[in-house]
Amino acid sequence: MFNKLSNILQHAVEALAPDTPIHEDFVYHWKSVTNFYIENTDDKTPVTDCNIPSHLKQMVQLLLQEEEQRDAGDTGPCMEYLLQHKILETLYTLGKADCPPGMKQQVLVFFKHILGRVKQPLLPHINVHRPVAKLVQICGEVRAGPTETEEVQFLCTVCARLKREPHLIHFFLSNCGAGGNTIQPSQNAASASSSSAADHSQKTDTKNERNDLVDSLLNLSKSEDSRVAVKACEGLLLLVSMPYQAARATVEDTQLCPLLTSRLTSLFTSMPASLDPSDVESLTVKWGLDSHGYAYGDVGNFTGKRSVVSFLSWFDYCDTLIMEAHQSCGDYIARSISTNFFRTTLIGPIMQADEKAALTTTAILTKLLTMVRSKQLLREVIDFIIPPTPTDDDQVAGGEETKQVDNKLLLRLFERCDHISDEISIVTLRLFETLLSKSNQIPLQRLVIDYLRKRGYHAKNPGNWMLHT
Repeated sequence: MFNKLSNILQHAVEALAPDTPIHEDFVYHWKSVTNFYIENTDDKTPVTDCNIPSHLKQMVQLLLQEEEQRDAGDTGPCMEYLLQHKILETLYTLGKADCPPGMKQQVLVFFKHILGRVKQPLLPHINVHRPVAKLVQICGEVRAGPTETEEVQFLCTVCARLKREPHLIHFFLSNCGAGGNTIQPSQNAASASSSSAADHSQKTDTKNERNDLVDSLLNLSKSEDSRVAVKACEGLLLLVSMPYQAARATVEDTQLCPLLTSRLTSLFTSMPASLDPSDVESLTVKWGLDSHGYAYGDVGNFTGKRSVVSFLSWFDYCDTLIMEAHQSCGDYIARSISTNFFRTTLIGPIMQADEKAALTTTAILTKLLTMVRSKQLLREVIDFIIPPTPTDDDQVAGGEETKQVDNKLLLRLFERCDHISDEISIVTLRLFETLLSKSNQIPLQRLVIDYLRKRGYHAKNPGNWMLHT
């Protein structure tokens, strides 16, 4: 009650007092924030019960007001004060400690407004990008944390800022060297202008590089709050859709692809081993609309529906990521999914003699083929089912062992078209029907035209027959 009364008196005094210069007003509000920590000894008082939120809000408004009154690119005294006194660095420290309780939420909101509403370039300043990068690192650390909404909004604001200034992506890359030593983003910034020989040596060990934005967004994409999860996925879409050099730093030089495929594998293995193909076929799933409405007695419900929808939603998101990414980066993601999911995880169940596993996996593969929209991922799925022959012009480089596994899959699918179980025959024929219905000529070329051109129908050993003269 006392704090609310003091707020009212403060606003009344400000209304009656003569106007002060913006710079002095800005300094006053910052001093009011720091004085709270000097005068207050109770570190358990929630931040909402003190004046800190209102002071931070006024500081943002003064920065915006100052920018409107000055020419573009001209830094005013308020911004100079913020940069010289390392205000963002101090706020990051207070937010990380969450002192007083709820301070992290206020810091995230303040950073979001500074980066999202101030038009002049701020990230190149070391006293801006360093605390911003540190704040990015602590986002998504706590699962189902109270600040998830503010965290994902802040991260997406950073991504949107990088979308306009993609050359600054290196501020958020940390290179973990031998022994677990981490090179800070500011050091990466210095090394960005090094010689081409140093760049080459860095590319040879790209798996040691981390993108803190990617890690935090992927953590938040697992949130139980669907709004937070979708917002985090949108942030990743912004990162991969940047120009090639910046997108490559996000896609090829980090753990993004392994994390995408490992989650795809985890969701796939969490599904029931036995599913009705008609249930799988009836699902309509989009990653942004992954809402689970399970009313009791709903005829559309079936055992394992939630896990199937989660898997298909994540696959659709990976497909969307490929579509939005730069073409070279999209090719890289598609190859990673093909290698680490289709040829590693999916191949086992679909090749099994167990009819239930084969039936379920074939139905899932047909559903994935129906859903895929990106040309790169469609090509990889087609190559997985119908591998290119040695005479194909589009033959991909691969070992003999890989070719044999792929050929075994195709032969196994051909055998199941005339299986003793009508259900397996039907679901396998539906897979080939879906293949031929896709807007891609490769399935028709490899399944039909090449067969006729090579006279595959002609028996090499025609059997017991004699030519009578």
